[in-house]
Amino acid sequence: MPLRRAVEQLRNDLRRIRTEGSFARHSFQVFSGNALAMASQLVLTPLLGRIYGPEAYGVYGLFMALMMNLCFVAEMGLSVAYVLPRDEETFRDLFRINLTTAVIICVLTAVAALFAEHFYALAPSWRALGGWVHFVGPAALLYALSVYFTQWLTRAKLFKVSAFTGATLDLTTRLVNLFYGLLSSTRSLGLILGDAVVRTAIIPVYVRPLMKHGMREVFTHWNWGRMRTTLREYRRYPLMVFPERWVASLGLQLPVFALSGDLAAVGHFSLGASLLLIPLRLFGFSFSTVYMQKASELRDQPGELRRITMGLYKRLYGVGLVPFLLLTFFADEAFGLLFGGPWRDAGVFTAYMGGFFFFRLLCDPMVSLFNVQRREHVNLVFQVALTVARVAAMALAGALGLGSGGIMLGYALVSMAGYMVMSTHMLSSVGLAGLRTTVKFTLLLAAAAAGMAAVRYAVFGSWFPVYGG
Repeated sequence: MPLRRAVEQLRNDLRRIRTEGSFARHSFQVFSGNALAMASQLVLTPLLGRIYGPEAYGVYGLFMALMMNLCFVAEMGLSVAYVLPRDEETFRDLFRINLTTAVIICVLTAVAALFAEHFYALAPSWRALGGWVHFVGPAALLYALSVYFTQWLTRAKLFKVSAFTGATLDLTTRLVNLFYGLLSSTRSLGLILGDAVVRTAIIPVYVRPLMKHGMREVFTHWNWGRMRTTLREYRRYPLMVFPERWVASLGLQLPVFALSGDLAAVGHFSLGASLLLIPLRLFGFSFSTVYMQKASELRDQPGELRRITMGLYKRLYGVGLVPFLLLTFFADEAFGLLFGGPWRDAGVFTAYMGGFFFFRLLCDPMVSLFNVQRREHVNLVFQVALTVARVAAMALAGALGLGSGGIMLGYALVSMAGYMVMSTHMLSSVGLAGLRTTVKFTLLLAAAAAGMAAVRYAVFGSWFPVYGG
């Protein structure tokens, strides 16, 4: 019976979670930390939304988009390779290279910010950043350090430390934003300032557990010649992984740049995307680092790799289906109720992106599979093609005069279709029936969506949220 099989599967999962060093145990540790971060976001974000408003979130979204691009340039894709070197000194060289590039990017950006007026002349919609442009470089350095430390904790198998440090970072940032917004008259600055202050304060929390894993040696055995040799050995990452990750990040930020002339719309997108990341972080990113490590160990055991991949895919589908359907069909009403009337359109943007983020949930935790298979070019080609398609769809919507809502809808539909293609190829790469599996689960999703649309129609008299409606 299905119920009996489900109960037995649950028992097996609990048994694996209790097994020291198992994939399930490591995943559960990361999941627990992300669950705490999710809880803090669910509780505090409605308060922050009412305090700051869409335009403040728009400025913050633009700031974060610029900062993230610099962070990816500094990282060069190398942090993904931290788990691969057999010897510690090679790993430390990778970390040293990343540390060097992050500092260089920070300094160069600080110098470029001195000529901000020239950039604002080229991109007038960026002028809303004002003096905060001087903080973009330092913020990129701080964000890069948190990425490097997190990947180092993964290498050291300190999954619990990594997860709960990240949760602490999220919670503390929101609390600082909350109190600053309540106590200060310059509320629009709180989101950026809170992020910078907390990321600076959290560095010792990352560093302390890594002292036992060679943190001192990073600074005491610096050798430029050996670092150049290490960079040549891992050159596929700057050449293949970095472009893919950067293009992927840019693709997610396209609405910020496309809508930058309308700060309220940028704020709607930024808040909606951040909330859609909750289930993605909770159920998706919780497994990504652990999956990559496990896939690396199982390179010579294709049968076991297929089992783990299919099992994770089904679990992600099961846990993500209801949350994403609820967000897709009822986010506009929920946002209006929780955040206030000015945020209703953020719920519409969230609804538009629901299907896209659902398929991201199925794919993102396992796309590192192509890195393990030394086929990094697959991700690169996919992200470049998807970005081109997104730009074309958004440009077409803009040319047709469909406004911010039409631009976002075009972006979301193309993104969902792209990740359906990725799902097919990813499953096929481990010997599974990728196309059949993706079509099967898509049809199940469509049937569930039809039922949810009927519920919405019965309650609100409309089948789907409409921007500006």
